[in-house]
Amino acid sequence: MTTQAIASPQRRDLIKALAGLSGLALLAPQATARAPVARIRFREDPFAAGIASGSPSPDGFVLWTRLFGDELVEAGPVPVRWEVFEEGGERRMIARGEAWAEPELGHAVHVEVAGLTPDRWYGYRFMVGGTVSASGRARTSPAPGAAVDRLRLALASCQRWESGHYAAYRHMHADSPDLVVFVGDYIYERAGASAGPDEPRHHDLPEARTLASYRARYALYKSDPTLQAMHAACPWLVTWDDHELENNNGGSWSVTDTHDFAARRAASYQAYYEHMPLRADVMLKGVRGLLAGVGGLHIHRYHDHGRLARLYLLDNRQYRDRPLCGREPTAAEAKVCLREEPASRRSMLGREQEQWLEGALRESRGAGTAWNLIAQQTRFTPVNYAQGLGVAAGTDGWDGYPGARQTLIDALLASEARNPVILGGDIHRNWVEQVHKDPYAIDSPVVAAEYCGTSITSTVRGASQEADAKARRANPHCLLVNSLKRGYGLMDLSPQKLVMSLRVVDDAAQVNSGVDTLATFVTEAGRPGVRPLV
Repeated sequence: MTTQAIASPQRRDLIKALAGLSGLALLAPQATARAPVARIRFREDPFAAGIASGSPSPDGFVLWTRLFGDELVEAGPVPVRWEVFEEGGERRMIARGEAWAEPELGHAVHVEVAGLTPDRWYGYRFMVGGTVSASGRARTSPAPGAAVDRLRLALASCQRWESGHYAAYRHMHADSPDLVVFVGDYIYERAGASAGPDEPRHHDLPEARTLASYRARYALYKSDPTLQAMHAACPWLVTWDDHELENNNGGSWSVTDTHDFAARRAASYQAYYEHMPLRADVMLKGVRGLLAGVGGLHIHRYHDHGRLARLYLLDNRQYRDRPLCGREPTAAEAKVCLREEPASRRSMLGREQEQWLEGALRESRGAGTAWNLIAQQTRFTPVNYAQGLGVAAGTDGWDGYPGARQTLIDALLASEARNPVILGGDIHRNWVEQVHKDPYAIDSPVVAAEYCGTSITSTVRGASQEADAKARRANPHCLLVNSLKRGYGLMDLSPQKLVMSLRVVDDAAQVNSGVDTLATFVTEAGRPGVRPLV
């Protein structure tokens, strides 16, 4: 299989976009008056940000890289060759082609490979200017409706650079997951100067506000060799939270009164696309819209793994209604917050996404899907159970949107979707909980399990065993609360059960930290909820 770069729909879309933005006539790729790309030879490794795969389908996946080098400053589009090959000693070539690394997209490359065999591992690599990238591994999904007996997922989130090293990824790599599910806070936007003097790592970058500064932040994070190795090891499914843009943002509004927030959001969205293995159809208005700062990214979707599992990636940032004001809103918060009843049906997902999720859950029942895994950004069940609905509620999470939480629970029940499990991150703690029909009544039926994972590095201010014990006592739906350890979740899924191992590193401040299993839990098919695995 050979891909012609000039025939690529994404390439044509970009050329049209650039023509429209610049007022120039539409030019074919060969006619652009830019530096001759064939002469580029890189003094340093142009693949310094690594390689990645993602968005797997039964016949393919997305391959990603981004080129770096001083030689690109005056360069136009750069042709990058790619290869997909069988794993093993002979490395028999299966597919190859050429993609364009466009300067307007930061010389990022997204290749949507198709025509492959379902449920199979492949190797891949890139080549440019005489340099060959490291090899990575990608995997196609099983065929639709296929009977599948196992799947191993790693659940990760919140990898603030300054808070520690990425030892968790080294151990995750050794655990050999089939997929990594990343649920947000891939980068943190704040200035390096905001880090404390005793933090393990530092950088001198300013707060990310522009496209250039968001690109620089991703370049910093992706320079870490352990993160690169994990990206190369298997496909990733990704969604964002707030720090990819700005702390506690709501997609269309800011609670910190950022100057020209719309421009900042557009820059962050473009940088996110440039650095993630995403398909072109996430761009609501194509490349033209992305470059013009309109349209946004449509990142909520689901991925089927045969009949074994449907994994939903939600977006609870971009479409949410404005938050409640809380007790003492700041001046900036007061400009956007609402003074309504806590139980008001304000949405976290937006009505369109809620309807999409409701339909996909109903459809999963007819498709015979065994497990419905709902990956979203944060803790779903209450942390204010003892106080009650709307009392002492955080305004940014589901406790601040209890009507939206009930809407999702009602959708799970109405759809009769089999074996729902909610996955989350954001809070830098391991929380394992039962999801009840009424979140504030533990005598109501259990309808789902929740596994909210700890962070890769990001820490909790004031964390202690005493605080964890107090939180668990106050929230009787919780089986485990731990704020002291960093790490990831390792999920082993079969038609009969889901086993979640909470993997925690000894000390995220140490590059070579060891790892241990904090606890292991099981959710059995046909039995909603979770129990410790003895």
